[in-house]
Amino acid sequence: MNKLLISLLFKDKKPSRKLIGYTSALTGALCNIVLFAIKLITGLLVNSISITADAFNNLSDMGTNIVSFIGFTLADKPADKDHPFGHGRFEYVSAMIISIIILLFSYELIKSSVIRIINPQPVIFKWYIIAILITSILVKLWMAFFNKQLNSKIDSHNLDAIFIDSVADVLATSIVLISFIISKYSSFSFDGVAGIFVGLFIGYNGVTILKETLNSIIGSPPKAEEYYDIVNYIKNFEKIDGVHDLIIHDYGPETKLATIHVEMSSDYTFSDAHAIIDTIENRVKEKFGIELVIHVDPLEDICANTQISKVILDRITSGYDCIKDVHDFRIVNERGQKIIVFDVVVIDTLNNKDIRELKDDIIEKFNENNDFYRVVVNIEKEDTFIYQ
Repeated sequence: MNKLLISLLFKDKKPSRKLIGYTSALTGALCNIVLFAIKLITGLLVNSISITADAFNNLSDMGTNIVSFIGFTLADKPADKDHPFGHGRFEYVSAMIISIIILLFSYELIKSSVIRIINPQPVIFKWYIIAILITSILVKLWMAFFNKQLNSKIDSHNLDAIFIDSVADVLATSIVLISFIISKYSSFSFDGVAGIFVGLFIGYNGVTILKETLNSIIGSPPKAEEYYDIVNYIKNFEKIDGVHDLIIHDYGPETKLATIHVEMSSDYTFSDAHAIIDTIENRVKEKFGIELVIHVDPLEDICANTQISKVILDRITSGYDCIKDVHDFRIVNERGQKIIVFDVVVIDTLNNKDIRELKDDIIEKFNENNDFYRVVVNIEKEDTFIYQ
């Protein structure tokens, strides 16, 4: 049903990110204001703190919809002199504000519920309240899947937050419903207890959203699938011998810059290498929507000494389970001395002591086979790719 509704709303096959965001925000605001009004009146009529709290939860949800609307508006602003990479991170900022609103409401709800437990008051049971709460659950369930379907088109933190919040609301209102039914058959007031559980659900939801959005603002690793899709795509170009050190800089959902090192034969002229790299950068931009800058590491494939040294190195490093990759192998001259330099990628669990011992061990074994060169080993951990 949601797919059909979305196809009717967006006759254009590729609606803009802002339009999808607006649709989510306005739909959510309308649903939440109606639920707030109905639940508030109902909660006051039957003297239920949990139903009244659930009403204000919907009001806070409407606030998150408004913040989301503003976030999509600001994020859509084009780049300017002061913000050359655009304003896309406003989506992350607005999602962070949404999480703070949720946490503040969670605190107030738990506090009110504790007071209700200390000073219990009877709840007036009415069967029509059951119908109202079930309807609220169904509406929130629909909102969750509606936003999930919308988010499949844009992968937005804001819509992620609204989806998680809607699912939490379903659980929260379900607890209110159960406690309300129990109150009819028990002298003990579960109203305040239910309010605490609702507050904890909402608080957990807020912390989850806050953590995710802060990670995006501060800088977090890209999805492994995205990382390896880019790396493997570049590796498949015929004249590329190796790829490493991909770093993705996230300036918003639609603005990403990246840098990467590629290994190519030193036989290519500067002009040839530039043409190859230029082609790869343009192809990556077309396929992934990422502005890529490539650093070239030249390989001396025809040098006999280089080939012998690489064979020795491969034999040494193959004996370590902790080594995942060896790259950027080169031989340089420094004041008449030949120096072999290479990078070794190790598993992320190695500590600094293990790394130092591994480095010394590799150098010692290499010198046993070849004492003509000085060896320089650069060791990096496997999980080094980051967003910035």
